[in-house]
Amino acid sequence: MPEAHRPRVLLVDPYLAREDPMDRKFVELYPSLGLLQLGAYLRAHGCDVRMVDLTFARDAAPVTEALREYAPTVMGVHTKTLTFERCRLIAAAARAAGIYSVAGGPDSATRPGIYLDAGFDAVVTGEGEAAIVEIARAVAGGDEVAGRAGVVVRQDGRLVRGPHRPYLKDLDALPLPAWDLVDMDRYLDEWEKRTGERRVAVLTSRGCPFDCSWCSKPTFGRSFRQQSPERVVAEICALQERYRANYVRFCDDVFGVSRAWIERLLDAMAEAGVVLRFEVLARVDLLKPDLLHRLREAGLARVYVGVESGSQKMLDLMNRGTRLAQVERTAAALRAEGIRQFWFLMLGYPGETLEDIEATLRLFRKFSPEEYSVSIAVPIPGTRFHETVKARLLGRAPRRTRAAGGGALLYEAAYPESLYKWEQARFGLEAALGKARNRLQPKVVEGVGHVADRFHERVATPLLTGRKSPPIKPE
Repeated sequence: MPEAHRPRVLLVDPYLAREDPMDRKFVELYPSLGLLQLGAYLRAHGCDVRMVDLTFARDAAPVTEALREYAPTVMGVHTKTLTFERCRLIAAAARAAGIYSVAGGPDSATRPGIYLDAGFDAVVTGEGEAAIVEIARAVAGGDEVAGRAGVVVRQDGRLVRGPHRPYLKDLDALPLPAWDLVDMDRYLDEWEKRTGERRVAVLTSRGCPFDCSWCSKPTFGRSFRQQSPERVVAEICALQERYRANYVRFCDDVFGVSRAWIERLLDAMAEAGVVLRFEVLARVDLLKPDLLHRLREAGLARVYVGVESGSQKMLDLMNRGTRLAQVERTAAALRAEGIRQFWFLMLGYPGETLEDIEATLRLFRKFSPEEYSVSIAVPIPGTRFHETVKARLLGRAPRRTRAAGGGALLYEAAYPESLYKWEQARFGLEAALGKARNRLQPKVVEGVGHVADRFHERVATPLLTGRKSPPIKPE
């Protein structure tokens, strides 16, 4: 295609690390792989591409500057709940400049009408590669966007949804992410300064075949597709050659669905002479001890696991499909292999009682994971959890508060928000005691824990729930 007729696409990541109340970039300081993949795909299909990555910016001014200087045919913005207000401002800037704006990503896919009302011209609800190419070509040629597969627009006050766009079948056919669109050295230098390692992110699959009732899957649904192990190794080798990467975060929704695939990946890494450390997000029912041993030998350094609760009743209500015995087996195996554990825990899910919370704390105390996150359950639109509690939503907008990341109560739950915040603090104390056990006398640590438990039982719980405390028995 002649250069003068090539559609120009500006991709925008509106995330500002300095304004993230959850400080997620402390453990996830990586550029948006989705946008980098879109950029590579657009280039491969005859489009010119630039990207504005606001991660290290002070505000959204670089977007306005790029709209003026680059004058794109189309602007595509990646959306998350946390960045909605900034997305609204960016859409307004594009409209003022006469630029066609498209929202994509999990939040806009879940609630396209909100983003169209916020000023976007179109929303892509599924995978974005083929859709954004079609939109860019249509806008450049003066053609209609409405009705195209995977695209939602507003016409005459009503939403016009195109048909579902089929998922890409062959992920190996995708080009390598366009890393040159962002300042990779800035990311790598930050990691090297913090950890001494040059860390990068790699996505080996799309989707998740499991069906947890609180999990939203607006982009990929329950589809699950994987790149071949050989394609993954080729990407890792390219990152090592270009950026001297020596640590990889496999950021799949779930790693290790197929054990045979993992075995092939480890073989391919060994054959290619790949030496690095890596981390994964995985399920406890998939991490068998013998597999963990081989993964550790290959460089596995940390595993993120969705433990969620120490109550089997709650795991069943969440439709997790896991058993407490599997949690304990995996936690013990990780500890035996010397692999760091990051536990995701959730409080406030419908049906949870104080006894269930205590069961979670006991499990946490038993294994003392090196890292953890305890969130208050967030009802995300489009999930069964949201449908269950939508009549009890408090109408609080998460926006730039910890509510976006599970730090505030968004619906009328069994207990007041203050109780859940207190319970989050208890996990913090327990984590501190777990670390202190290696430095202080066991009796001292256990004594502090005992006093804290009694205060929780006799004072905090009655105060925060209105329940009467049991009579204090003499020692």
